[in-house]
Amino acid sequence: MQTNHEGYSGKLDDDQILQLTSELQSKLYLTSDEIIDWVVVQFGILFTKNGMVKLLHRIGFSYKKTKQVPCEADVQRQQDFVKEELNTIIEGARQGKSKVYFMDAVPTHNTRRYGWIQRGKEKELLTVSGRDRVNINGALNALDPTDIQVLECESVNAQTTKDLYLKILESNQGIDKIYTIADNARYYKNKELKEWLKDTKIEQVFLPPYSPNLNIIERLWKFLKKKVINSTFFRTKNEFREAVHTFFENVGQYKNELASLLTLNFPILNSQSILL
Repeated sequence: MQTNHEGYSGKLDDDQILQLTSELQSKLYLTSDEIIDWVVVQFGILFTKNGMVKLLHRIGFSYKKTKQVPCEADVQRQQDFVKEELNTIIEGARQGKSKVYFMDAVPTHNTRRYGWIQRGKEKELLTVSGRDRVNINGALNALDPTDIQVLECESVNAQTTKDLYLKILESNQGIDKIYTIADNARYYKNKELKEWLKDTKIEQVFLPPYSPNLNIIERLWKFLKKKVINSTFFRTKNEFREAVHTFFENVGQYKNELASLLTLNFPILNSQSILL
């Protein structure tokens, strides 16, 4: 067995690096020790922890929090939806035949921040009651990131969803067809709401179950939290509410950033291929 107590990454040739990279892409290793053991078994080369960490950084890996993926996510249903429904609907909007809005509701909470803090030390941050939240029901135009219809409400339900639909209709009086893309929340499928929609030009299209990755308005909510919610402390709920509304009223100033963020690229969640 060869040994390499200095962790010199040059001991692995290009082919071995490719094999290691492929292994790390296909399987989640929780510690560098596990990777060291794998390299010893495969190549007979022993790394120190420090040496392995340096190697992992050099080949493009870092130690970070995993991303949660719903275990029920169905790859085929997502792919079929994007190919057979979503792309067709969006292409129609590009041709001026319709408009497409991605919809979702989000409860926004007052300031939560992360930052670099000295080990063993605490950094205090003012906060207020967790009950001080603002419920936002929103709709995002697929082709115009600054066309955002929002409605603040005490509760997101069929009635407040209808109210949001009325706002969308009011701002699109010259459009013959409007598609809304949403998840499978119960209020979207409310019997009375569905009956009312029959007499409108709105058609609801539902995402496959457990597919938030296909709803680009999710990215908008993250952007809102980054720009407003997690960057400033608001002492009162009214101050917090005003900041959220100001964001939407002046969303045009973020046009370039949103255009880059809200692209119509839809990553597919593949829970079946994840190996632990």
